[in-house]
Amino acid sequence: SPLIEYLTVSKKMKQVGSYEGAYTKSVYLPFTANALVGTQYYFNPDEVLDSVNNFITTIELVDSSTNATAPTVPTTDPLTPGQASQGYLYICNTKREILATLPLYTLIRRLNAGKPQYLYFEEPVIWQNCFIQFESLGTAITTAHSVWLKVTYSPVEK
Repeated sequence: SPLIEYLTVSKKMKQVGSYEGAYTKSVYLPFTANALVGTQYYFNPDEVLDSVNNFITTIELVDSSTNATAPTVPTTDPLTPGQASQGYLYICNTKREILATLPLYTLIRRLNAGKPQYLYFEEPVIWQNCFIQFESLGTAITTAHSVWLKVTYSPVEK
């Protein structure tokens, strides 16, 4: 159909089976001190997740309940849904301009009918310019916690 062809050619759709696989990467953002309201916590540089090499298709926040059933455990505890509801993930371009503001709570797959948060950005994303920020901290986030994201991407065709 013309619609399917348009979406495929414009890279807004890709025929795939499971969204997880060879192009999924776990990203951890541990806290070196207790989290503070308004502080921007940046991710480490990651060439794989930069749009020059690949484009991000989904992001999932692994929370403490999801992790309780998974064998993979980071050295710190993932955020609880209550902690996640206090923060946002900001996706930024090469100029550190914000392309998207994603509430962390909405990235929890099991609370989103089992669906990951699908994304598409017209502008290049630079992973080290992306950050987490908390708007409130009714539930403390300490050095025992970390943000755990599962990021799915597709290679840029060159």
